[in-house]
Amino acid sequence: MARARQEDLPEMTDRKITALHTAAADYADIRDQRQELTTKEVDLKKKVLQIMKKNDLETYSYDGLVITVVPGEEDVKVRLKKPHATGDATD
Repeated sequence: MARARQEDLPEMTDRKITALHTAAADYADIRDQRQELTTKEVDLKKKVLQIMKKNDLETYSYDGLVITVVPGEEDVKVRLKKPHATGDATD
């Protein structure tokens, strides 16, 4: 049996908790952006795998970029090694 909701009385203030409402809306926006990026990431990963297969490659390495096809799976591992700063600070 569903319970009836009690109506707000005219003299009652709005029950909205602004900080909570704002935080939840911000969270939902970021979540939606992440989900869209995940879709793009999956599509690009498939493209990398297709190009690797087209070129009959199991591994590819060039200028800090390393791509490896995962054996027995339709998957690739992509690593991008960032250059290390090797400059010495001088006074």
